Amino acid sequence: MIKMKKKTIGIIGGLGPEGTADLYMKIIKYYQNNFGAKYDSDFPRIIIYSAPIPDVVESLENEKITLSMLSEAAKTLEDDGCNFLVIACNTVQFLLEDIRKSVKIPIIGIAEVNAKYVKSHGCKKVGIIGTEVAVFRKKVYDKDFEKIGAELIKPIPEDQEEVTQAIMAQLAGRAAKKDKQKLIEAIGNLKKQGSEAILIACTDLPPVIKQQDVDIPLVDCTQVYADEAARLSSRN
Repeated sequence: MIKMKKKTIGIIGGLGPEGTADLYMKIIKYYQNNFGAKYDSDFPRIIIYSAPIPDVVESLENEKITLSMLSEAAKTLEDDGCNFLVIACNTVQFLLEDIRKSVKIPIIGIAEVNAKYVKSHGCKKVGIIGTEVAVFRKKVYDKDFEKIGAELIKPIPEDQEEVTQAIMAQLAGRAAKKDKQKLIEAIGNLKKQGSEAILIACTDLPPVIKQQDVDIPLVDCTQVYADEAARLSSRN
């Protein structure tokens, strides 16, 4: 690997833990696949702050406490020398602008990065699966997709309930074939509604649903986010 000065990545994680691990490993894989990294010294410095926030999947227990905890995580990572931050969760990024106010270093937004990715691929109608809070109540992706002129197609209520159950099963470490099938059915219905691709907009879902499971392009939002973090860390 060509030696280069690498920026330190801060990950606000624990939201849930397996999604955090998935984001971390995707950054590592990017370095291996694109920079030929194999020695420990080849990889960027990464600091993970695991924040046990109140529930944001089935409900919003306390937004003020959640914001306070995430802001504290951001400030700690900044103090520890991180050059920029990513947040290993789609849902809590409805608080992104407020969290950004707590630090001077950049915090990369997952919706912003994925909107740029979708625009580069020319998609105009994109389905989305994620938590009810992210997709419907706080509309984490809506603003950024409106900016690129892409329509977000959202699950019908019955499918959203099934998606939420699959997310909760994965958080509990009990995701099974039935949970994958729930996601496949929800994705199939989004395709019927005119979706050209599907955003997997929850960091807990990529381990459950894969491209080979469906016949419509999936956008692994965690992968796109991780790739951007890896690229940013490699730039001087």
